[in-house]
Amino acid sequence: MNARENFQAMMSGQRAAWLPLNVPVTPPVADLIAARTGVRSAELAFETDFDFVAAQYPVTPERWRAAFQQLGFDAPATAEIEAFGVTQVAPPSDTLGSAYHLRMLLHPLATVTSVAQLKNLPWPDTAAADHYAAVAPRVQQIHTRGKVAWAGLECTLFELSWYLRGMDNLFQDLADKNGIADWLLDYFTTRSIHAGQAFARAGVDIIALGDDVGMQTGLLLSAPMWRHHLKPRLAAIITAIRAASSGRKIWIHYHSDGNILPIIPELIEIGIDILNPIQPECMSAAELVHLHGRTLGLSGLVGTQTTMPFGTPEQVRQRVREIAALHRDHGARVMIAPTHVLEPDVPWANILALVEETKSIRFS
Repeated sequence: MNARENFQAMMSGQRAAWLPLNVPVTPPVADLIAARTGVRSAELAFETDFDFVAAQYPVTPERWRAAFQQLGFDAPATAEIEAFGVTQVAPPSDTLGSAYHLRMLLHPLATVTSVAQLKNLPWPDTAAADHYAAVAPRVQQIHTRGKVAWAGLECTLFELSWYLRGMDNLFQDLADKNGIADWLLDYFTTRSIHAGQAFARAGVDIIALGDDVGMQTGLLLSAPMWRHHLKPRLAAIITAIRAASSGRKIWIHYHSDGNILPIIPELIEIGIDILNPIQPECMSAAELVHLHGRTLGLSGLVGTQTTMPFGTPEQVRQRVREIAALHRDHGARVMIAPTHVLEPDVPWANILALVEETKSIRFS
C-alpha cells in the first residue's frame, strides 16, 4: 500500500496502515532541515504522505504600483507586491531574529470609495488556462511516487479581500452595503471556482480551501454574518469543484485557525471533508471525533503554540500517540500535522519526535 492508497482507505472509513503525515514549515525551518538532512523539502527529507501543487498567477508589481498611485496609495519602494496586488513589507531586520520570513501587510485598497475603482485595477483573468497548465503534469508526478496530490487554495475569498482592503474597512463595507466588499468577495470566489475546477480536472486528491474566521475565544465575525456573506460563496466553490470532478471523489480540506465550533456542522453540510487545524488550546479533538468522527477528517492536532515549540520530545511523542488512539479506538479519520507551519522556535529534536513517532505507529 502506498501513501495515496492508505490515505484514501482511511478517508473512506477503513483502517489505515499508518496515519498520514504532513509537516508544513516556514523558510527558516526549511533551512534547518537542509542543514540537517541535505534536502530542503520537508516532504522529501521526512518522506511525508503529501505533495503539493498550486496555480501560477502572473506577478505584475509595476502595474499594481501604478494602479495604487491612481488611488492615492504610494507603495513603499521596498514593498513586495504579489499576484492580486497583495502588498507586504519586511519589518526592520533587527526585530526579526531568525524569523526572516515574517512580513507586515499593507492595505492598498483602503482608499477605494467605489466599485468602479475596483473594476479598473489590473486583476488577472483567473479563467485563463495557462495559470493551471503545470498542474496536471505535476499531479502525475506525485501519483507516480504514490503520494497524495494536494492543491493549495487557502485564502479562498475572505482573507485576500481583507488583506487588500483592511479587515475593519471590509466589515464596514458589509455594514454600509456599499458593494465594495461584495465585489472583492465575488472576485475571489470566481477565482477559487476557476482554480478549483482546474485542480479537479487535473486529478488532485485534496483541494485545500480556507479563510481564518476564528479566534481562540470564538468566531471573529458573528455566525449569522458568516452565514450571509461567506457560507453561500464557499458552498458555490465546493459545488463547482464537485461538478468538475466527473464523479471522482475529491477531498475538500478547510483551514481556519481558532475556535469555530458554531459553524462546523454547516461546513460539513456544504461539503467540507477535512477540518484543519484542531487547536488543542481551544478545541478538543476527542469532542469533534465524538460529534463528527464518521463524517469529518481532522488534521493539524499538534499545537504550534504549546507542544511543538515548548514541549519536550516525549510530550510531542505523547501527543502523536493520543491522536493515533483516536483512529485505533474510534475509527477517526486523523492526520498527523502541527496546527500551523513550524516556526524557527521549534527545536529540531521536537521535529524529529513528531516524524519518528508517527512513522513508528502501525495499525495493520
